[in-house]
Amino acid sequence: MPDIPLPDTVWPPTPDLMAARRVLAVQPHYDDNDIAGGGTLAALAENGAEIFYLTVTDDLVGFIDQSVPQSEMEKQLQAEQRAAGRFIGVDDFYWLGYPDAGRFDHFDLRRDIIRYVRLVRPDFIFTCDPWMPYEAHFDHVRTGFAVAEAATLFNFTRLATEPDVDQAFEPFELQGIVFYASAFPNTVFDISTTFEKKHQAVRQYAGQFTLEELDGLVNLLDARERKAAAQPAAAADERFSHGEPLKVLSTWQLHVNPTTIHE
Repeated sequence: MPDIPLPDTVWPPTPDLMAARRVLAVQPHYDDNDIAGGGTLAALAENGAEIFYLTVTDDLVGFIDQSVPQSEMEKQLQAEQRAAGRFIGVDDFYWLGYPDAGRFDHFDLRRDIIRYVRLVRPDFIFTCDPWMPYEAHFDHVRTGFAVAEAATLFNFTRLATEPDVDQAFEPFELQGIVFYASAFPNTVFDISTTFEKKHQAVRQYAGQFTLEELDGLVNLLDARERKAAAQPAAAADERFSHGEPLKVLSTWQLHVNPTTIHE
């Protein structure tokens, strides 16, 4: 039997992030979206996209002052996230309240994420890359995997979430999924005009960082963003000052596709 020539490109081109009109950014903790993808999300907001944040855990383990009553911790964490969101341009926030660094079930989390995908109807979903080597925090791994699976299954209405949501739901096309904190980026997004917004957002997270730690974190982010902008994977002219490396995929690439790591 003769060999059948394969096309040069099996999958569609990398989805165009600047076409985003509604974005759901799902994070394990209250600061992950901003730390790893805040510059991109701020740029999309400036471009007219609506941005929605969904936070998986309650973040209580990482709160510095453990003498503060839990109810006050929760109020402070949400207030800090809203303050940060004003710099990014976040339109609304949702919290699932799973225990930070605790036990929770993959299928429960996947169900809850699918519920918000059906409610928000985003054209892009952001989350942390669960395939990143040396990721020691299982909250990140669980969140990334649950989001990836939810992105491939949300249109299957036999998977129930909440009766009111499911009955009103009409299937739609998700243009792409975006993994930040990825070891295998295929895109470096230009954040030259928004990195300062990102850094200001990150500085709002005083519940889990001292002022000295926030200074150090912002300096580290700045160095990484400058390095990313200089990489060959950056935009064609490679002339921007700050960039965020991202893995931008079609949901088709998340199932039975062994070449996704290289795409």
